[in-house]
Amino acid sequence: MSYRYLASAPYPTDRTHAENLLHIRRDLRTPADAMLTAPLAIAMLDAAGVNVDPVNILALTQVNITVIDHGRGVDDVLVAGRVATEARSQIFTEASFFDAADPAKLVGLGSANWSVICPTPDGFAYPKPGDGVDESSDIPPLWQAYSGNRRADGLLEISGLKPEIGADRLHHGPMLVVTEAAALEAGAEALGTDALCVDQIATTIMAPGRVGPFVAVPVSVGVSGDAAGCRVELRDHGRDDRTVAATTLRISRVN
Repeated sequence: MSYRYLASAPYPTDRTHAENLLHIRRDLRTPADAMLTAPLAIAMLDAAGVNVDPVNILALTQVNITVIDHGRGVDDVLVAGRVATEARSQIFTEASFFDAADPAKLVGLGSANWSVICPTPDGFAYPKPGDGVDESSDIPPLWQAYSGNRRADGLLEISGLKPEIGADRLHHGPMLVVTEAAALEAGAEALGTDALCVDQIATTIMAPGRVGPFVAVPVSVGVSGDAAGCRVELRDHGRDDRTVAATTLRISRVN
């Protein structure tokens, strides 16, 4: 579901390079029309997957996205991904993001780190891309589409595992989407406005999400002028609140 909901359709250009195209729908933007970074990360990871998944079964450990242009006039983003290094126990991938209407215009940079679990069994087939959603219809907030719920105390959570987001362990897509949403809410409260753009996201995946509910808890928020930094931990309440992932977001007020 993580990739299909975004209509992500990556294709390899050779053994270590791949491209993807992400349409920046209105639900992939902040109230200030700036691009969210979780969808960029998901599109980057999908592009990496067509290169690395046929070779090894991997566990994602780190994701970083830096935004150069917040995409308020960008309709589609071209993702140019590559495998930077393949080692025995780790793989490092990266991507550059461009305005698809102006491929010389760089709008962001990203990277991801993966741990190698074992070789991929014979017969592996990469999942087919999905159609996304009809943008002309009512579209829920992205965190709701990725199985997020609002708790009575105001925090966001993913209630538990299901096939769409992971039958055995929580997929990284919902982790990225829900923690970014929680960080944006905390930043909006600190800055006094939801007219925000995301400058950078860094997510570390520390443990598999096995049980749930998975609760997104803002643990640190700091403000300097028009910018804020927010750290959100995604905790597996069914496993003694073990931290599954931690996301740090740097956001700025749009004037």
